[in-house]
Amino acid sequence: MKTIQKKIFSLVIVALVFFSSCQTEKEALIEPPKDLSGTWRLSKIVRNNSEITSWVDSTGFRLVLSSDNSYTLQNNNLPFIVNTNGTWSADDPLYPFNLSFTPTDSTTTKVGGITTPIVKGDRNFDITFNPGCFRNIYVYSFTKIDN
Repeated sequence: MKTIQKKIFSLVIVALVFFSSCQTEKEALIEPPKDLSGTWRLSKIVRNNSEITSWVDSTGFRLVLSSDNSYTLQNNNLPFIVNTNGTWSADDPLYPFNLSFTPTDSTTTKVGGITTPIVKGDRNFDITFNPGCFRNIYVYSFTKIDN
């Protein structure tokens, strides 16, 4: 009986030494900031959960987000969160959930919720907003056309 106990004890000691000698190294993944600056075109428009892209002529609409945090709207004939040029900011450079626009002709800041998916290897972003009527919720999907 004592030999069985000695063998079990020896196996427990060997197992403890084996498992305690393993070192696990944790890799720290560093999230890069989401660079939203650039010229963006609309790739998809959704209103109240219905896609309306094919019904709207958005071919000329451009949103230019400059690295100095100014923005320019080009060919803006669509309902958008703002109607004139101004300044923009994201609430967090690593994990932005909101994009804020302050038009130059106003002191009121308009905020839209954003997501920043990678599509086919490129950063895109979707912004959700209502242009004034609380019953209409728009989701604009933007694709970058320059780097």
